[in-house]
Parts: sequence; structure tokens; C-alpha cells
Amino acid sequence: KDAAKTVRNAAQSVADARLSLESAQLALDKLKGPPDSIQLLQAQNSVNQAQRNLDELLAGPDATDVKQAETDLELKQDAIKMSADGITPQVVQDARDANVATIKNAAQTAGQAILDVDTILGIDNKWTNDTYEKLLSALDTGKLWEANALYPAAKSASVILKAQADNLKTLDESAANIDAAQSQAETAMKLMEPLLQKTYDVLLNTVTAYNFTQSSLSSLQSTIRSDQSSVSSRLTALTAARQAVDQAKTNYTTSLLNVEKAQTALAELKAGADAQDIAAAREKLAEAKESLAELQQGADDFDVRTAQNTVAQRRAGLATAQNNLADAQEAFRDCTVRAPFDGVIARIQVQPTNQASASTALATLLTNAKIAQVSLNEVDAAKIKAGQKVTLTFDAITDLEIAGEVFEIDPLGTVSQGVVNYEATITFNTQDERIKTGMSVSAAIVTDFKAGTLLVPNSAVKQDAAGITVQVLNGVELSSEATSQGIASAAEPETKTVKIGLANDQQTEIIEGLQAGDQVVTRTVDPNTAAKTTTQTSGQQTGMGSFGGAMMRPN
Repeated sequence: KDAAKTVRNAAQSVADARLSLESAQLALDKLKGPPDSIQLLQAQNSVNQAQRNLDELLAGPDATDVKQAETDLELKQDAIKMSADGITPQVVQDARDANVATIKNAAQTAGQAILDVDTILGIDNKWTNDTYEKLLSALDTGKLWEANALYPAAKSASVILKAQADNLKTLDESAANIDAAQSQAETAMKLMEPLLQKTYDVLLNTVTAYNFTQSSLSSLQSTIRSDQSSVSSRLTALTAARQAVDQAKTNYTTSLLNVEKAQTALAELKAGADAQDIAAAREKLAEAKESLAELQQGADDFDVRTAQNTVAQRRAGLATAQNNLADAQEAFRDCTVRAPFDGVIARIQVQPTNQASASTALATLLTNAKIAQVSLNEVDAAKIKAGQKVTLTFDAITDLEIAGEVFEIDPLGTVSQGVVNYEATITFNTQDERIKTGMSVSAAIVTDFKAGTLLVPNSAVKQDAAGITVQVLNGVELSSEATSQGIASAAEPETKTVKIGLANDQQTEIIEGLQAGDQVVTRTVDPNTAAKTTTQTSGQQTGMGSFGGAMMRPN
């Protein structure tokens, strides 16, 4: 799971790097391309606007603008005028004057409500309810007692309110008188509400009789309900009127600030632009012209080089991300154990979470494919790698030679009597039914190959402190006297220093020092013992071949 997550993250990094490269490439292409017509138009408009702003500052204040500012100031000053007392702002006084009518209406509603309640309860005018007095609250006499207890305070507040309201002037009344009447009106309305509710409760507990019909009772109930609605409306109106006065005070404060701002604006307009404003306008105009010129000229070399460097960096980043993805994918593939051949799993010999080593058998596979396992010493193992070609021969099948390929080499060697060996697995390129499991096999592994090389027998090559040499016997023609044992010659062989290349068990490649056709000495006989000297003609061959020889007779 961790390897798969790493692959996903690496793939996302590649995608991000690709987008980043595309973005940088687009930016570079844009720099190299011609300026955009819309950008040019916008830049030109910016220059024109900056020029107009500077011209207006240099021309001074416009008469129309000054007149408009003066008119605006006059309108704002109207909002801060004082009333007749010279203390209260007119806007606040107007709100208070509007409140006088609300207070008078409240006093009238309170007086009417007290009159309607007394008509039912008969407290001040005892004879008004003689017809039904004994029927009132007959079902719950406590309701009548509660209503009677609330009546005196409500009536007293109503009387005081009427007196204060009657004394209020419609215009230019003092703030103290209006505020006092406002508070009294609110008190009267709040006392009137429970009195009217208790009176209505009395009517709900009243019974009818032959001289007091249900129609009469319903009429009284309707009257009290109407008074309740009126009192509630008056109380709402009183609250709104108080809020209107407070809002007028806030508006006055705001108007003072507006007048101050208008005066400052008018003074600045009449004074005209100062040196700093003109300098700032000139600077903006210069910046606008510079931007326009840069667009018209296109990107400079520095910007282009910077963008090119950015593209190169993004491309390198993409390559790095791709390499990381390849590494992650390879690591993910390594999480899967693969057999070197196709087959059918016959048995699984491990369970999840088991630990496995190189020698652990994970599963048994059934397959028609065959493999060979050979043991390599540590010298040969260092030269062998997967993918090298192999020629396989079998002791039991003398006429069979099969091509193969090195599949893998066991990284862990085995030590036997101080000798380290490594197992190599070789796959068959072709299958032969004569090959049976367990047969002995010889493997010739091709570690390197060269065509058209100059070869000599290994016995011809000598190596000492002076270097690598080969003895050559030239100037002697091979005649009928030459035998398979060599040739007799009175001439001394010449020693030549050579440079060797590849070699196997029989032959050595000569890179420098000899030419094709040279006769090389593979063995000499001491003259004192009347032995013979054997020569061999060097030749250009493909691969590693065998050699004949010639006898050389000593002098």
C-alpha cells in the first residue's frame, strides 16, 4: 500500500510539474509574442486619463464645481438650524412637536377607557350599572375585586395625563414639558392595560338575566376589547415618538459632521490643487506613459531570459518528477514476486504476514517451461549479469544444443570448504521434450563478443616485468618440411611488445603490436637439446578458434 501511495503521489507530482511547465511556457510565448491590442488600448486610456487629471489640477477650480459645493454646504447647514429657543436644534424640535399630537391622542384614549370601565364597574358613577350590578362577576367575584383595586391608580394617571396634555403647545413646546408628558402617557397606558384585562375578565364571569341580555353583555365586552386595542396602539406610538426624537438627535450630530466636511471640501476646492497633488499627478502620468511604452516595445531581453530560465527549471523539475515516478513504479513492481516462466499455481506455501527470505519457497507452479541452475564461482559471478546469452549442452543428449538466457543470479552466495559459489538461473529459449528434470547441463555463457579480431593462442603470449610480448618468426617460408609439430629454422625469433584484449581458455585478442599473417611462436626447443621451435601464423578470425603449428629447427 505504501508503494502504491508513493506511485500515486509521484504521478500527481508529474502532473503538477507538467502544468507548471506549460504555464511557464505560455508566459514565455506571451513575452516573445506581439503586445495584446486590448492591453495597448487600456494603457493608452490610462495615459489619457492621467493627462486629463493633471490638466484639471493645473487649470484650477471650476466655477460650476465651486457653485455646486456652496449649494451643497447650504443644504447641509439647513439641517443644523436652531429652533426659536436658540438651544434646541430645529430637527429635534420638529420631532418633539410631532410627539405632542401623539401625547394628546394618548390622553384622550386613556380618558375614554376610564369612562368605559367606570360604566361597567360603577365606582365613580354608581348608578350607571344598576341594571346589571348584581350580575357582574357572579361566577367569580374575585375578578371584580381585582378590577376595582386597579381602577384608582389608572384613573389618577389618566387625570394627570389629561392635564399635562391640555397644557402642551402644538409648536415650540419646551423639551421638559414634552418629556414629562411623554413619561406620564407611557405610565398611564401601562396601568390601563391590566385594568382593561381585569374588566374584561369580570364580563366573562357575568351572567345574564331578563333585564340584562346576552346582547348587552357582548356589547360591553366589545367596548373593552376596542379600548384594549386603542391603548396598545397608543403605547406603540409613544415608543415610536420617543425613538424619533432620539433619531433626530443622532441626525443632528451627523449633520454637524457633514457641514464640517462640506466646508473643508469647499475651502480645498477654492484653494486649488497644491504642489503635492500636482507632483503626484505628474508621477502617475509618467508611470502610465512608461507602461504604454513598454507594451509597445515588447518584453526586454532580461524578462525573456528570466522566463526562459523559468521554463528550463520547470522542465528540469518535470524530468525529476518523471524519474521519481519511474523509480516509484519500479519499486512498486518489486513488491510483486514473479516466476521466471508462465504456469499454473498448484500450491501456495506461505500465508500473509509470513517472513520470507531468498531461500523461502513461496509457491509450486506447474509449467511446460524448463530452467537450468548452474553454480558460478565468485570470479565468474562478477562477470555474469541477467540477459546474457547462453549455450546449453547435455551429457545425456549428445546431439542437442539449446540457446538460453541468464534470468537472475542469486545475490546470496553459499560457502563450501572456503569457496563461495552463486546460483544462476537460466531460461530456455526453446523447449525439447527429451530434456528431463534433474539432467546434468553445461552452460557456456557469452560475456562479450567481438567480430573481426586478431587472435593468437594463449601459449604465444608471454608476460613479465617488461610487459606483454609475443615472439614472431618472419622471413621463413612454410615448406613441405613444416609439419603439424612446427618448423625448423636457423633464424632467431623476434620479440614484440603487444596490447591484448579479450581472452578465453584458448585464445587471446591482440589489439596492437601484430598484423594478420605474422608467424608467432607458441613453443620453442632449447638448441642445446636439439629440440624444435613451433610457430603459428596469426590470422583475422571471428570468435575464438583453434590453431595449427610449425617446427622451427634451431641454428
